[in-house]
Amino acid sequence: MSLLDDSSFRPAGEIDAIVPNEFGVYAIRLRRGAGFPEPFQSLLAARVTRLLYIGQAEKQTLPKRLLGNELRARGNGTFLRSIGAVLGYRPVFGAMAGRARVQNYRFAPADRAAIVAWMNVNLEVSWSVLSQPTVHETEVALIREHTPLLNLQDNPRALPELEALRLECRAIAAGVSGS
Repeated sequence: MSLLDDSSFRPAGEIDAIVPNEFGVYAIRLRRGAGFPEPFQSLLAARVTRLLYIGQAEKQTLPKRLLGNELRARGNGTFLRSIGAVLGYRPVFGAMAGRARVQNYRFAPADRAAIVAWMNVNLEVSWSVLSQPTVHETEVALIREHTPLLNLQDNPRALPELEALRLECRAIAAGVSGS
């Protein structure tokens, strides 16, 4: 699959007009020479990869899921929450208190803007259009094979460090603990 070929990746800040309005899978990686916070930089180096995340646009199209939710912070993207936590951002304390889906925490508007700006400079993205019924199984197979650093679900090498950061963010958003 060409999804992970070097020639398929484009700078994250330059893709808005070219992402097709289709279903599919996407890959996000660190640009060559870009730095990443520790311990994640060392973990990437140990895995000899720059691949951060593989996602799916199965219920939403690529522009809505990849651009809207993940790269432009207009929705509740799993990757966005993970990258924000790794970069040191935390949600507003108690912002999700009493809500059923505290895992869908969001960062403050200024923090979201800073995360998006960082992604535009430091990340590259690739996508592959697929028929909607094959999207989920393709994503799971790719995650299991390539073990992207920031995928937790279906990843045999999921990082406990990332899970701990995500749990911390959920607790902060729920108003359970502060940092």
